[in-house]
Amino acid sequence: MKKLLVLILLVGIAILMTLTRPDKKAHKEAMMKAVSEYVEEETAERGLDHNVFGNMGKGLIKTAVSAAIDMKLQLNDYVLFNTTHVHFKGEDKTLSVGLFGQVITFDKEMLRDALESGDDLDPDKLLKEEKDAYKEAQKAEKKAQKEAKKQAREAEKAAKKAEKEAKKAAKKAEKEAKKAAKKAEKEAERAAREAAN
Repeated sequence: MKKLLVLILLVGIAILMTLTRPDKKAHKEAMMKAVSEYVEEETAERGLDHNVFGNMGKGLIKTAVSAAIDMKLQLNDYVLFNTTHVHFKGEDKTLSVGLFGQVITFDKEMLRDALESGDDLDPDKLLKEEKDAYKEAQKAEKKAQKEAKKQAREAEKAAKKAEKEAKKAAKKAEKEAKKAAKKAEKEAERAAREAAN
């Protein structure tokens, strides 16, 4: 009877384990949490946690790690539990184990190293790239502002020139109108004299 109860209990546990195995998404979420903690610790250690470059770099690293997980993560299903691994530097590295609805991830540093495969996700490299991109954006903005000021000066110059030309044309037109009025007045006087004779 005891053996039967033990057997039923074992079968029940096996069924529970099978039904509560986490999926790949749960493994990824657990790993991203571990990577986020690692990145936060690293940026805090380097004094970049309240720095604009640090914040941009953190976002960039998390995005890159998320993409690496999507591409490289392999799920191994063992019916009662499952594991994830990546192929890294010629060997498979287990990153997490999932059982009873929980995901256990291994050391955050090992997790990051396993996903890096080279220096593609190196925080220093990503922060440098982010700084360089920021500098380039500032340079481009300054250039655009300089160009806008130059165009504004040219437009102002052109407007002044047009205003000067308009005043000149208005004076000329006024002079012509006065000349025409005098001519018309003389003609009217001549016509009046001729009519009087």
